[in-house]
Amino acid sequence: MDWKKVGFLTFGILIIILLIWWAGVEDVIGVLKKARLDYFILAVLVYIAGVVLWALRWGVLLKSLNINASFRTILGAIFVGVFVNNVTPGARGGGEPMRMYYLSKRSNETYGPVFATIMADRILDLIPVIVMLFLSTVYVYRLGSTTLMITLLVLNAILAALIVITLVILLNERRTKRILYWFFGLVSRLMPKKAKKYEEKFIHNIEVNVPKFQKGFKLLLKDKKAFLLALAYSFAFWFLTLLRSYFIFLSIKYPVGLEEIMVVQMIGVVAGLISIIPGGAGFIEAINSGVYVLLGIDKNFAVTATLIDRLISYWIPTVLGGFLTTHFGVKLREDKKKKGLTEEGRIDNHEVWDSGQER
Repeated sequence: MDWKKVGFLTFGILIIILLIWWAGVEDVIGVLKKARLDYFILAVLVYIAGVVLWALRWGVLLKSLNINASFRTILGAIFVGVFVNNVTPGARGGGEPMRMYYLSKRSNETYGPVFATIMADRILDLIPVIVMLFLSTVYVYRLGSTTLMITLLVLNAILAALIVITLVILLNERRTKRILYWFFGLVSRLMPKKAKKYEEKFIHNIEVNVPKFQKGFKLLLKDKKAFLLALAYSFAFWFLTLLRSYFIFLSIKYPVGLEEIMVVQMIGVVAGLISIIPGGAGFIEAINSGVYVLLGIDKNFAVTATLIDRLISYWIPTVLGGFLTTHFGVKLREDKKKKGLTEEGRIDNHEVWDSGQER
């Protein structure tokens, strides 16, 4: 068990408890008691529709590189990736290699092209975020909120820098290999025995799959039809994200405009990229609640809406993704055992044949 992750997650849960105490336990319970179930169900359905759009977007990119994967496999890969992202700190990048591994195993495709579609998917996901960050900055400027405007300008700069650095690395094979070898060197210092065990396999994968990744990534950038369709899915996905929070506020009988929700969501998204707490648990709840309060929303409603939103978009998908990841791991072990038994059977048959020949 990774006690560091458990410690961070425990700290995140403690933040949530303190957040509820700050808003008033009785006040939060009171808001929940009066909540409307119909709007809550609508929020859940909107979340599901958003995941479907995400799968369709990724499906367009996979099809562009002639990678055959069923819709069910794509959905499975998404939730497995969501689970790993939500239990690892940092820029939500831990789940992407897992998405690649899951889909490659299920579709019998090589890692390079699959990972190219995943990175293109992430970049397309960020384009609407950049647009909405700009719109959010304009909105808070008109409101006259200096604190929020400075916050958004800083977040704009951080996100822009991350995108530029990512593209500079991904579009150059030598830089990509250099970063990966640097990362492996870091792992070697932390876990020398494990690194030694997988060193040959790692080097083989880098030398074989990085060129394939580069080729696939550049092909995706040139496929304008696939790019524009996937981008349309991205904007629709983020509209549904805003709509989900809108319905959540309607469910607690405290209507809020889409502009306020957009500001909060954008700050939460970028803050989540730099969070050291897995999935930003507690950290994002505190950030989002605080920004809602700065926008003039009562703290008991701000905290309650944020907690419901995170229940739908973080906690439930994490549990579902954990179940799928466990099931996938068990299936892989069973397949390896079957493969091992098959190989043993072949060896036995050869031995019998050889002994028969000797007679």
